[in-house]
Amino acid sequence: MQNETIESILKKAADKEEGAYLLYKNAANCAKDLHTKTVLSKFAEEEQKHKQALEEFNIGSLKEQKIEIEEEHRQGISEYLVSTDERLSEDSDFKDIIIYAAKREKKAFRFYSNMSKSVGEPDLKKLFVWLAQEESKHKEDIEALFWEVMYGE
Repeated sequence: MQNETIESILKKAADKEEGAYLLYKNAANCAKDLHTKTVLSKFAEEEQKHKQALEEFNIGSLKEQKIEIEEEHRQGISEYLVSTDERLSEDSDFKDIIIYAAKREKKAFRFYSNMSKSVGEPDLKKLFVWLAQEESKHKEDIEALFWEVMYGE
């Protein structure tokens, strides 16, 4: 990362958010249940907002927020479920999509958490801390959706 510019780091992060957006958008289109479709669409919208924040790097909207990163997020179902394939296929069912999404959010949390520790510029650091928090919340929300859809809670 030492040789990367802030612009390339932000572009890489924005690309990850675009991938997450597409995942949730496609999953929402496949969901049969209206509530599930709505929740996944909300996740997609949030990922678009993250991408926009990265592309615009408008730290002003974050200055008012108190942001503190947790070193570890809560353990959830995604830590215990084993995915046999790290990719989705045409045969993936809703459970596969949810597990994949939760694991992807966990990876995004780690990415942003590591980035926040690697950059020296305070506003950029704050942006990555905020994004890490957002991804941790998404993971927890996805795991809650998993329980709701799979076990009717």
